[in-house]
Amino acid sequence: MSDHQHVPNPKRLALLCAAILLSLFLAGCAAVPVPTQSHRIGRDDPSGHCADFFDTLDRRVAEAQVIDPGAFRVNGHPYLRVNRFLASFGDVADVDTAAFDAWLDHMQALDQTTRKHEIANLPVTASGPTGEVLFDQVVACGNLLRAVDFETAEQRQTLRERVTAPDEYIRPRRILGIYPVTRLFIAIGVSRWHARMHETFSNDAPPQRHSIRYLPATDDGQRSEPEALVADAERDALGIPRFSEDQLDTLFRRHAPIWEVHTKGDDDRIGMPYWSADNAIAIDTGRPEAYTLLSHTRFRGQVLTQLNYIIWYPARPKVNALDIYGGHLDGLNYRVTLDRNGQPLLYDSVHNCGCYYAAYPTQRLTARERIDYGEPPLILKAPPEASEAQLMTVSMESRTHFLMHFYPFAAGDADGAETVQYSLAPYERLRSLADHRGGHRSMFDPNSLAPGTERLERWLFWPTGVLSAGAMRQWGRHAVAFVGNRHFDDPFFMELMFVP
Repeated sequence: MSDHQHVPNPKRLALLCAAILLSLFLAGCAAVPVPTQSHRIGRDDPSGHCADFFDTLDRRVAEAQVIDPGAFRVNGHPYLRVNRFLASFGDVADVDTAAFDAWLDHMQALDQTTRKHEIANLPVTASGPTGEVLFDQVVACGNLLRAVDFETAEQRQTLRERVTAPDEYIRPRRILGIYPVTRLFIAIGVSRWHARMHETFSNDAPPQRHSIRYLPATDDGQRSEPEALVADAERDALGIPRFSEDQLDTLFRRHAPIWEVHTKGDDDRIGMPYWSADNAIAIDTGRPEAYTLLSHTRFRGQVLTQLNYIIWYPARPKVNALDIYGGHLDGLNYRVTLDRNGQPLLYDSVHNCGCYYAAYPTQRLTARERIDYGEPPLILKAPPEASEAQLMTVSMESRTHFLMHFYPFAAGDADGAETVQYSLAPYERLRSLADHRGGHRSMFDPNSLAPGTERLERWLFWPTGVLSAGAMRQWGRHAVAFVGNRHFDDPFFMELMFVP
């Protein structure tokens, strides 16, 4: 064998290295809530039969690719799921207290809610148990396994150590992308965007232009005072408030915003997502809706109520073929955090890709001098408190749908703007939409992404570890920073960012 045969061909070596890097890049994925098995599986007793039931159901769900990614599994306990908020109670839910039982209640309820959607999204078959029968068995078997799984303090302590909610960052990508170097360039771009927003954002109404103002549907029914609903709410052993459906409806209607959009085309119109006949998510702009979702956060030793309002646009249209940020679908999540007396304490917003997070603290909050995040959050000013006759107005520019003006406005005031009425609908509806094959599908795939919403920016930002940066994703799966780690549903974000 000649000497030159021992020397690798440079071109071949480069291609090999590129192939290895590409395969590692493609292998990286977000944390998918993979089904878990009970250690009682295979036993010839009621607990074993229930463990087998959950295993069979999870296999069906996985094979049909209808895993709902909005919550994470608890290893060894297929009847429990967890999110970041619930995971934060692992250190306070002592094994022999009512707090532990309340913690289990919430995790089991989260699993049941998620399974309801997974069961509804299973392919329709002529044989086999109905969805209602399956769900009844989910409840019964969950109760049975829970009763035998936590009989001792040791079993309870093991659960406290086992419960976790993974972050949304893929570490192998950060390693391959030389993250300590690339983050410096990304931080420069983030700083420039922050500077632009500080210069252009306003708590005043925008100048006269062709805008559509979407007003929430009116409700003439007699309802309780929304502030009192929060102040007087019954709380469980974890301090989490309990609300009836009617009470939640009252809260969401009270704080529903006016959406104001500078409109140049159909892509600037708010609408209702649906599965089209060509198997794609589309937006019906003839039916404007905002999707409501209740969440909670922890601040100064208290659990605070959060009201989320999510809207969807058909697209963020591209300015040209090389526009890395444009693509199919766009949307915004506007959130109101209430204090213990039911008064707004903090407003914040994020696009449905997890991009462009901004906080608008009221005068009762002060930003910390030092905020311990790798990427400092954008903190802007909240408008003055709205009067009884006013609603907060979220005003967005055309195409980018950036929130540029945030101000109170009385819906009855006439200023020449076109007005349209929008409806409130539960966000849960998006997790099981009717398709054109007689069944149901979630708007989001098992990776938490809305299919077809990929952006070219994902190739630029993959070293940050964010899966498919720019794509629309399911609530609870939003990374909101490219530098460092930060999540929209971080239960302690207010503690890290603000003081009273």
